[in-house]
Amino acid sequence: MAEKMEKDAAELPGISREAEEHQLAYVIGVAQEHLVQARKAIREANEDLADLMEVYDAKDKEGLTLWNNATARLKEYKQNMVRLEKARKKPYFGRIDFLAEEKQQKEAYYIGRVGISGDDAQPLVLDWRAPIASVYYESGLGPCSYTVLSEGTHTIDLERKRTYEIENDRLKDYFDSDVVANDELLTKYLAKSKKNVLGEIIATIQKEQNLLIRRSPRTNLIVQGVAGSGKTTVAMHRISYILYNYKEDFRPEDFYVIGSNKILLNYITGVLPELDVYGIRQMTMEELFIRLLYEEWNGKIYRVHPVSQEAWQEQKGSTAWFEKLEAYCQAYENQEIPQEAIVMEKTGVRLMRPAMIREYLRDNPLLSMESKILMLNKMLYARYENVITGKVISFTEKERKKLDKKYSTYFGNGKWNGSVRTFYQDFLRAQQQEGIPIEIPDTSFDVYDLAAMAYIYKRIKETDPVREASHVVIDEAQDFGMMVYRCLHYCMRGCTYTVMGDTSQNIHFGQGLNDWEELRRLILRGTYDAFGLLRKSYRNTVEISEFATEILRHGDFPIYPVEPIIRHGKQVKVQASADTVSMKDAAANQIQEWQKNGYETIAVICRDETEAKEVSDLLQDTPNLMSYTPERSQFGEGIMILPVVYTKGLEFDAVLLWNPTKEQYPQDNGHIKLLYVAATRALHELTVLYQDSLTDIIGTEVPKEKHMQEFQTESLQKAKEYAKPVHTQKEIEQQRREEGDRERQARGYLGPRKIQLKKEQEIAGTETPVLIPKPFEVHQALIPKNRNQLKKSTDKKLKSSAIDGLVNPSPYTYGTFPPESHLQVKGHSRGNFSVKWVKKTKQYLEIASAAGLLRLTPITPSTIRISFVKGVTGTIQDTNWKAQADTAVTWGAKESRSEVQLLTDRILIRVEKANGAVQFLSRDGKKLLTENPSEPRLLLDSQTWNFFAWDKNERLKSKGVLADDFMDLSTKARYISFGQKKLRMPLVLSNKGYAIGVAAGSTVLFCNVRTYGQYIYTQGTGQIDYYFIYDENQERNIEQYRNLPV
Repeated sequence: MAEKMEKDAAELPGISREAEEHQLAYVIGVAQEHLVQARKAIREANEDLADLMEVYDAKDKEGLTLWNNATARLKEYKQNMVRLEKARKKPYFGRIDFLAEEKQQKEAYYIGRVGISGDDAQPLVLDWRAPIASVYYESGLGPCSYTVLSEGTHTIDLERKRTYEIENDRLKDYFDSDVVANDELLTKYLAKSKKNVLGEIIATIQKEQNLLIRRSPRTNLIVQGVAGSGKTTVAMHRISYILYNYKEDFRPEDFYVIGSNKILLNYITGVLPELDVYGIRQMTMEELFIRLLYEEWNGKIYRVHPVSQEAWQEQKGSTAWFEKLEAYCQAYENQEIPQEAIVMEKTGVRLMRPAMIREYLRDNPLLSMESKILMLNKMLYARYENVITGKVISFTEKERKKLDKKYSTYFGNGKWNGSVRTFYQDFLRAQQQEGIPIEIPDTSFDVYDLAAMAYIYKRIKETDPVREASHVVIDEAQDFGMMVYRCLHYCMRGCTYTVMGDTSQNIHFGQGLNDWEELRRLILRGTYDAFGLLRKSYRNTVEISEFATEILRHGDFPIYPVEPIIRHGKQVKVQASADTVSMKDAAANQIQEWQKNGYETIAVICRDETEAKEVSDLLQDTPNLMSYTPERSQFGEGIMILPVVYTKGLEFDAVLLWNPTKEQYPQDNGHIKLLYVAATRALHELTVLYQDSLTDIIGTEVPKEKHMQEFQTESLQKAKEYAKPVHTQKEIEQQRREEGDRERQARGYLGPRKIQLKKEQEIAGTETPVLIPKPFEVHQALIPKNRNQLKKSTDKKLKSSAIDGLVNPSPYTYGTFPPESHLQVKGHSRGNFSVKWVKKTKQYLEIASAAGLLRLTPITPSTIRISFVKGVTGTIQDTNWKAQADTAVTWGAKESRSEVQLLTDRILIRVEKANGAVQFLSRDGKKLLTENPSEPRLLLDSQTWNFFAWDKNERLKSKGVLADDFMDLSTKARYISFGQKKLRMPLVLSNKGYAIGVAAGSTVLFCNVRTYGQYIYTQGTGQIDYYFIYDENQERNIEQYRNLPV
């Protein structure tokens, strides 16, 4: 063992300065070579585009597809070059040396902004987002651990943590420390200008920040961070971390970043590409609610205005106001939806009881009123059809048409003819009648008006829900009242949130959040949801921090305590001027002095937009002054003149606070917080210029004996992985050894297939059966008669699997790009798939058409086999995967005039009689997938095409061989069979929660390019055969899939 340790140590990079300089030179050389190759790839891609322009006409479909693919490839190359340029500029900033417990060998890794690999594909530098890099940020020397999502927890003994200063390809210095950046090094970084500080953020992420960044995106997170604690920085790095580590679940378009103003969003837009993040959608809260209004918003007529500070406005931001709106909508729904008994003519049959209607409405609170009307109509019409079919009492054709029309639209036609704006105005008038003083907007709305109208749209009108985002990041969250969050939570349900803010910076004191309690109760409901606290302020010098804290002490509200980093600077300058001219001169002189001192970002902060425009005109001759366009301004070098509300979330090298008089800033809690925001924008220097009477918030000292009330605080602990048990590597290996005697077949496509004997009573069906309402017929699959019979048949499976030793003969390896000629569907006449007859057996449902025979076979409640062969007399052949259920499956079938249905306790399948297309829905009616109704399938000799209608925004991926190998299929075409490899079933996964396993033994091609069609192609038997799996959770879908081989 000692010899092994010595050998390992000899292979590690050296720790002397000479060895470190040698290593740096080597890594820089590798990074430079990667950069040269990237530039070459970009040149070649540009040449390909030029060739396409010469060969194809602009309207040629094939050429257009090739052009789109080439431009997408070029964009990817350019983004990769940006990453490589960062790596070349400063390859790494940290290093960890450790002893790996399970391997008992020493290892060392450098950590940088992006990963760098050598010629042998071994990592020279790890990306800061890699799981093992967490120990660099979070752990002290000694025993510690890190978690890999697909593997579990690894324990190591951390022996060295080193931080580097690299400039111009030279090693300036390095530090060995137990923390990421000790106070000396951190102070050194923070003393730099704003522009240079941005480049060092990744190297100086602190432990408490890293815990928030690496929190699972499947959970909700609220972060209270004091001014200068890095809230915006943490939010941006969190997005970057999520996209790197959860790429199979989250794409850039799955995120919304909500900021309080356009300047903050413009700043975020500029910084995100530095973190390897592209394509994130960013908007203000007002823009988000406008987006949620869809066709109800007319940008030519309507406009947005800021929230008024009038006293009557305060109630519009409260939970109580939301509850009033909620009750008003409920009363309207009760009025619009009939709830009396429905009795059918002539027969006297009661079609629906009032209790049944009320029960449905109560059990579906999240459906809109119009969606409830549509579903009630369907329920009623189905009952009406059952009564009218085959009864002794007959109806004339005229009577039937009249009844059909009546009961198909009894609750309404499903199309709301009202206006959201008018509905909202009626609600406000109702509040006026109750004595609430409130103004009714006409064509101009604030954020609370927009939130209310978005809620009304979702609550009353929406019938086709659109999934907007998977994760929403809200910065400066304290500026919005609970009315916003209650409406947002209703309209954007299903997504998770990262909420960042500071209640001490609530500039809308009467309407925003002065504590987090209500919001915590609203969104932190999950086991792993968390509230995080950032106490340390890294922005301000001690002098500026003390000045800002003194401002807060004038208030009578509780605060979160601030812990400033000890970095001293100049005292805050408070200077009086005789008049405007002298104040202008003083401002010009101060700005000139700052510019000479190398400060690149300077802000002149005014009370409001009117004053900011006047000061901009006054200082127009000042060099490097940006023009005053607050909504379009880009954060950057130069002098910005801004109202205080537009400085939220920003910081500057130096700040000049313009004329904070008693009139502009009276001593109340709202203006105290406003002034606190202005003062805490400065990194290095703060100057206050005024004339006449200085506000008492600055000019009057607070009695020393006054103590501010402080919120109780708790520390955020390192989170366990959401909904996933975490085991050490030793535990995982032990589990594998214990399962080894039950896993005789070779390791398969997705890892070892677990075949496990169940207890007799479990298989015998003693669990409570799922109740299926009439008119479904219930069937039971055959059950082995006794335990011995079961054990005997199962033992055979344990000994071998039908696919053991089989090889896929396809010449196309997994992930291969198909040539254009392979994507064209062969010319053909369309088959007639309209349903001729239906046959039910205990194991399956058969549906015949002129084109062939369709069979639906429930394998489990969440897995259905779909098979199709040509000709009514055709025979469905068995494959290497399950032909029918192993154990009892409860399912039902129903046939009506227009469709055939099959229902399990997880899946509802509808087959349209007119076209034979299969529709897949969840048990509660949520649409998942449908075959193309115009042509669901095509069979030519040994080739098959199954045509689908995948949604435009649906995320699709296929599973590779490795545990974490997922290939994106959205708007792409790829071979997904494993040519020349061990036979595996190709698997396609959707973000809608379903999966498709293609039971084909040879070539399988997936195409989601609309130019050629949306289909799955197979070659081999000439039989369409696939498994539809719906268990909502991807891991459970994969587990169901693992059990399909016979």
